[in-house]
Amino acid sequence: MKTMDNKEQDNEEIGKEPDKTNPEDLPEYIRPFTHLFNKKKFEKLPERCGWDHEINLMDEAPKELNAKAYAMTLKEKEALNQWLDKQLKAGLIME
Repeated sequence: MKTMDNKEQDNEEIGKEPDKTNPEDLPEYIRPFTHLFNKKKFEKLPERCGWDHEINLMDEAPKELNAKAYAMTLKEKEALNQWLDKQLKAGLIME
């Protein structure tokens, strides 16, 4: 079994994405707000409240808009749709 020395391990972690739920990976000024980045705490949308509101569109407003924020490849679009489906099923977003 091969073991890595500290230098090899550091080099391997250089390309690693920072974990936004780990306080050490966040900028100093954001660390007091680490709890806001915790994915485990965000399991569903909050219950409806008295200050929730609805946006009522005019009757003649189109039901859908064919608008794109930016161009995506087919692979990116499929990944986005999978993510959206997962979030909808989990109740983390609503249509």
